[in-house]
Amino acid sequence: MNARNESLPIRIQFVSLGCAKNLVDSEKMMGLLAEAGCTFVSPDAQADLTIINTCGFIEEARQEARQTIRQALEDKYSGNTGRIVVTGCLAQLGAGKLLDEFPDIDALLGLADRSRIAQIAADLVQGTPAKAKKIKANTVIKPFHTGVHEDQARLRLTDPSWAYLRISEGCGMGCTFCTIPAIRGPFRSKPLDRILAEAAELVRDGAVELNLIGQETSGYGSDLGLVSGFSELLKQLNQLDLLRWIRILYAHPATLTDAHIEMMAACQKVVPYIDIPLQHINDRILKLMHRRINRKQTEEIIQKLRHTIPAITIRTTLLVGFPSEKDSEFEELLNFVVESRFEALGCFTYSPEEGTAAARIKNHVPQEIKEQRLDRIMTAQQQIAFDHARRQVGKNPDCLITSFLDPPAVRDLKLDRKKIWYNARHRGQAPEIDGVCYLAGEKADKDLIGTIRPAAISGHMDYDLIGSV
Repeated sequence: MNARNESLPIRIQFVSLGCAKNLVDSEKMMGLLAEAGCTFVSPDAQADLTIINTCGFIEEARQEARQTIRQALEDKYSGNTGRIVVTGCLAQLGAGKLLDEFPDIDALLGLADRSRIAQIAADLVQGTPAKAKKIKANTVIKPFHTGVHEDQARLRLTDPSWAYLRISEGCGMGCTFCTIPAIRGPFRSKPLDRILAEAAELVRDGAVELNLIGQETSGYGSDLGLVSGFSELLKQLNQLDLLRWIRILYAHPATLTDAHIEMMAACQKVVPYIDIPLQHINDRILKLMHRRINRKQTEEIIQKLRHTIPAITIRTTLLVGFPSEKDSEFEELLNFVVESRFEALGCFTYSPEEGTAAARIKNHVPQEIKEQRLDRIMTAQQQIAFDHARRQVGKNPDCLITSFLDPPAVRDLKLDRKKIWYNARHRGQAPEIDGVCYLAGEKADKDLIGTIRPAAISGHMDYDLIGSV
């Protein structure tokens, strides 16, 4: 990062909500603000400006964003913060509605104008009242349909030993339940040379693990005319010195090819892990969702992954209660979960999104039924996940040690207080969404932080593993 310019001494409270893609946006904006001389303060500290980077993907996320805005406004009324800027997906999706609901927001910032954050902060905090009023009056959210942001010089919010690496923006798959194309535009791949430059910067900054993200990572390069774009990307990243782990998140089953899977197996730095949202397994529902894949093809992909990469961890995401989903179609999905025994799985209930084709389908499933189906899926998956955790006992996986475990957490987890404990993850555990490893050591060794070391797994606690360095 460039040396700070002390010309903008503004105290900022920054709140980042939503997914990993949003987190990268937050890190980039914080990098720009830090370069301009701003400082960041904790939620209970006095601030000149509060910035909220929102998620707008589903109703639950929108409610969280609105509650965060309400809290920021209360802080503004009580004098704990000065101005309020709202950015991110919810600002992109519903700018007019947000200003109607929260007229005391000082500025809205669309995704296309991320690079203007430092100037807006300066104008709001240091400019005249008339200038601040003009910023709000002229709020125009531009459609984000061209180009891909560069993500270098980020002020990272993750542990120093790992980072997210965004390889694309937007989505062109056209799933009937999804608002992402309306928010982030069509699918656009980031140029390969730029990705490699960003990856090299992250590794120089201490990251030994890079987690590839995008709306559908396996489709990388298709818009650039690259037949094997994703495979070539993995091959190039695999050659980076000091990089140890490459993890694939958000692959789309319709764009994940045999060649991609074979390249995953061939690259020693690509960990045996994939996050591949399947959403459903019934052919009629998959067609209504416009997933571009059927049950037979889905099962072939899973078989190919497990055959080619025997130690692979497969994480998936499912959607229950899609409009017109029958009891028998849900039972088919539940049986598929039980038979497939995914190592990790997330499940959501369908929520109608304004402007999507699925919202116009008749025979919506009652919310009570959706919740019951969600509970049945997660109850079945919990037993599968616990069984998987039990099978790790006695093994010696390589683990990335990310930080010391705080003493209060040691107490709450009822771990041996005489030992030093570390937070860690093995190759089958993605950051922030999967379980973790709690590893014991005889003494505090800060040199272990950020390194990959063998561990001895001696037990498990639900989804998490217990062991020693």
